[in-house]
Amino acid sequence: MSKRLYDFLPGGQPDPTINPTFLPELTTQCPQNGDINVRLPIDRFSERLFDKQILQNIKDGFAVLQTDAGLYEDVTTRQVVDSYLGMLNPFFGPTFESDFVKAIVKMGKIGVKTGFKGEIRRVCSAFN
Repeated sequence: MSKRLYDFLPGGQPDPTINPTFLPELTTQCPQNGDINVRLPIDRFSERLFDKQILQNIKDGFAVLQTDAGLYEDVTTRQVVDSYLGMLNPFFGPTFESDFVKAIVKMGKIGVKTGFKGEIRRVCSAFN
């Protein structure tokens, strides 16, 4: 978080994808040279619910994680976010909740290799 707040752009400027109204809250919770173990809620407005509010947060510049903010910076993933928010074909598009359930079930069927049969990739897109 420190890099996004204090050194994202030359001259120590914050990440421009962060909503300017969100910056004071973040800099208060994460002061420069402060405790790096501070925990921030990932879903600012509904952290105890599983819903698509996090996608609205990302769209509006309230993403805590840089990887989340990047979802709205890329043209392809921006369309997915907008689709889940009902901005593209609101009546017939996929729902975030149903697609998430399908993805988790699919991941559960992957079959993790353990011990010497598996590997931890140094680069996600390539075998070691």
